[in-house]
Amino acid sequence: MRNEEDCPKTERFLFSDTYLSEKGIKLSQDAIIKRFTNRNKNEFYQKYISWKRNENEITIFTMHTYADLKLNKEFDCIFNYDNPDEFVFEKFTITQSIYEGWIPTDTVDDGHKHLLVFSFENGIPKILFKLHKEETLGDTRPKTYTKLGFCNQKHFEIIANNLKKRYLLKEKYGLEYWKYIGDEI
Repeated sequence: MRNEEDCPKTERFLFSDTYLSEKGIKLSQDAIIKRFTNRNKNEFYQKYISWKRNENEITIFTMHTYADLKLNKEFDCIFNYDNPDEFVFEKFTITQSIYEGWIPTDTVDDGHKHLLVFSFENGIPKILFKLHKEETLGDTRPKTYTKLGFCNQKHFEIIANNLKKRYLLKEKYGLEYWKYIGDEI
């Protein structure tokens, strides 16, 4: 178990390349219902399978989480992972978590992938629609696609600077870039 305070500030962000369409959400809910046919169904299961998306909500597929987080975690920054100079500050809350895309739960678990429902106060920012729109339960991403990061504004500058440094080091050293992470550029 890794809490947020134990995580370096440079890594305190979620990462995604996909959001689910209405069709994708329905397929996900149906698959979870089938998977849970002979299992205990808790309140998080009930909430997700009966959930209907509001216009200020979006379901994001996140990659490996940086720390253990509880539901209702708030963030206020969304940035382009490959170009951190493209960002928006907009408050949002994680209202639902589906562990590995299969098990509704009250946490976002360190090191795992999740389907997360984000709820925005002022509507879904346009930057989110740059993500690949998934209509299936598979992976239909094109060869090139946008990746977004989600963090808190107070950590954004250090995260963005670290990503920019990493890109410069990769350009200079290729796959061996990690050996030079501590060096000045």
